[in-house]
Amino acid sequence: MTCSDEMKLEIARKYFLFSCFAGMRRATRLFWEILIVGSFVLAGPQLLHAQHARPDSPQRQEHSSLNNGLEFHPTQQPVELSASDLDKLKNEYKSVNSQLQKHIVDDWWIDDDPESPKLLARQWSLIGEWVAAWLDANSSAGPEGVKMALDDLVEQDGEQECLQLSEGTFLVNPHASIGNVFIVSKSNGHYHRVWSTSQVQRADGNQAKILAAWRPEHALHGGRGPYWAASGSAGSVSGHIGKLPSDASGHPRFYIDAMYAQSAGGTVGAQISVWSWDGVMARPLIARDYTLMIDQAVGTRVEGDLLKVQQKKFFRTFYSCGSCEERQTDWIVRLTPEGIQDLGEKSAVPELDAVDELFYRTIHHKSAANIAVPSVLKIAEQIIGDARAEASAKDWKEFPTLGMIMGWKIQDNTTSKILCLSLLDVGTNLFTLKPAGGKFLIADLKPTKESCNAH
Repeated sequence: MTCSDEMKLEIARKYFLFSCFAGMRRATRLFWEILIVGSFVLAGPQLLHAQHARPDSPQRQEHSSLNNGLEFHPTQQPVELSASDLDKLKNEYKSVNSQLQKHIVDDWWIDDDPESPKLLARQWSLIGEWVAAWLDANSSAGPEGVKMALDDLVEQDGEQECLQLSEGTFLVNPHASIGNVFIVSKSNGHYHRVWSTSQVQRADGNQAKILAAWRPEHALHGGRGPYWAASGSAGSVSGHIGKLPSDASGHPRFYIDAMYAQSAGGTVGAQISVWSWDGVMARPLIARDYTLMIDQAVGTRVEGDLLKVQQKKFFRTFYSCGSCEERQTDWIVRLTPEGIQDLGEKSAVPELDAVDELFYRTIHHKSAANIAVPSVLKIAEQIIGDARAEASAKDWKEFPTLGMIMGWKIQDNTTSKILCLSLLDVGTNLFTLKPAGGKFLIADLKPTKESCNAH
């Protein structure tokens, strides 16, 4: 809970999203390379274009102008695949990927060429088709086998993710800077790619916008700057998947926790979505975007029937650096047998909230008599006066602040808490906080020379 004099270097986003480790499964990779030598020349862009698209009822199917390789074909029949078919799919993937690399901008986006979204969509489609074909050839394989197979296909150091939702159904999140999550499921004796985040989802309003960030046409760079913080439908996004308790009907549920692409800065946009798989379609139950610090101590986690998403929010009278935590809150969703309950947000730093409220009311000449004793109110006014004297009238009017948080820590006593808070513009002070009606009453405030560094 400190902000050092030398701020941390901006932490690479790839480190947060994926645990990379070089040299993984090189023996497996070599084995597959030997297998494809004999059939390399036979590869062609039209081979097995839609062999692994699962039939779906017309009223359920939604399309866009970029659905090449993403559509499901009702008249399609299962096809037996050989090892050479796998090789052909892999060779086509390599060809498309090679073309796509010419259109990648700063690792996280595609350029504005009209062909770029089509290439990206085709690359995603081929990965899904290849996984389905691989599972047909390796029917006893589980999630670990799928992850090893993906390592061989994409040939990038990084963690693949795969969860088994039910018998014969896998949720797959390949390692990639521009993310795509999909489901492969077995029907009529064969695996098919049956759903993907890249398709139009059954959602409305703001949730539809958030989920649209996964569409290939929303991964365009568009000339954005390095600190351009994305949200809503502005992709690209990539992240992690996690399993949740099934509902009363036995339908598997899962979440996708992802970050929006941003090439610089420690505070970035993110999104979380919760889904239910009914055996035919993945349906969004809830989706929202939020902000996080890429190296924050606590992230998204599942605790029993609760999904907790920790986010970085902001104080009103002081602030932190971009690579520091600030007003951390948990957004909480309860998974019930019937559905979900949005329980709202809970602050992880209520002590800092109490002090921020005291200074906010004092700055704006509002009564704070119910949150602080008279002696504290008098000292708070002096602190505000000193900070105002150091700022220009224009700056104070536009952004009245006590400065950046340089460190803070909390000492628990029997009947109270002592908050040590160091702010750049007003120095270090000790606040005595006593619980009162579910909140805090600030009973004492005094300056100190002690360090507020927690560690």
